[in-house]
Amino acid sequence: MKKILILRFSAMGDVALLVPVVKSVTAAYPDIEVTVVTRPKFCTLFFDMERVQTFPADVDYTYTGVLGARDLFGKLLRKGPFDVVIDMHDHIRTMMLRTMFRIFGTRVVVFDKGRPEKKAFTRKENKVTTPLPHTIDRYRQAFEKAGFPFAMVAPPYVALSESIQSASGWFAYKKHADGVKWVGLAPFAMHKSKIWPLENYPLLIEEVSKQTDVKFFLFGGGEKEVKYFESLKKQFPDKCEVIAGQLKLRQEIALMRHLDLMLCVDSSNMHLAALSGIPLLSIWGGTDPDVGFGPYGYGAQNIIQIPREELPCRPCSVYGVEKCLRGDFACLTRITPTAVSERLLTLLR
Repeated sequence: MKKILILRFSAMGDVALLVPVVKSVTAAYPDIEVTVVTRPKFCTLFFDMERVQTFPADVDYTYTGVLGARDLFGKLLRKGPFDVVIDMHDHIRTMMLRTMFRIFGTRVVVFDKGRPEKKAFTRKENKVTTPLPHTIDRYRQAFEKAGFPFAMVAPPYVALSESIQSASGWFAYKKHADGVKWVGLAPFAMHKSKIWPLENYPLLIEEVSKQTDVKFFLFGGGEKEVKYFESLKKQFPDKCEVIAGQLKLRQEIALMRHLDLMLCVDSSNMHLAALSGIPLLSIWGGTDPDVGFGPYGYGAQNIIQIPREELPCRPCSVYGVEKCLRGDFACLTRITPTAVSERLLTLLR
């Protein structure tokens, strides 16, 4: 049995994009075993995957700095030996770890993060906007470099049988019995340049509800997000159900698998919905799917954005920012609730 060690600590969306790659490579090679080293809260994404183990590394408190990296390396070394270590993060922390593995004679492969071309894509002037490889393809290419070429398997990518059972109470609405459409809403992201104005969602809910019988499930987390969702629930008590803070991550993914559509922004929830293989519509502002983080396996009909010809400043960043160079976040404010509801209804039909 060949043993592969993968290093990838954050962010959640980037770790989630490892899931289809790991599932595909283990399907192609029954003689390999994969260990994914990541933050503890992300380990759940890899549960129930055959010949896949996780090593929860709390790099915020337990394994901090140079000494923490040394301690983490020692524990990983005892789990080996590994045939190859693949750095899927290329961050100072993983640079230290991979250097120590090299010193001890383990082969190391580093994935191509594409920093120069991403910088050229997002710079203020003279952008080079040739579509870049998707992050999943970059991960796959790293495995090829390590000597493990493979074809991607079809979604869904996350095994969820137990999670579906534990979340069964949320499936009691029997949506198909009365024709009610289930639509997930995931309006939040880490950065302001990704967040469609929140005042648009009540208008969107009203417009969609006029056209079809629908129930909205509100995904997110954190006190502020839950407070906003509760305000929507108060406005539309029969139309909205707050999921944020109610279910664990894998239960949320299990619920996503039952949705007729997920409406989201450029966020981890978008990637989780894509991994679930469900219809989705994602709203893009200051970032751009062509940089390599679009919903994997989905086309232009699943993305709504202001064309770069109209707003040449797009995209202004790879991962999102808090300030707009124009000062008005036109990339988001110009996307109207009517435009989103029309596209959403088209996809629902």
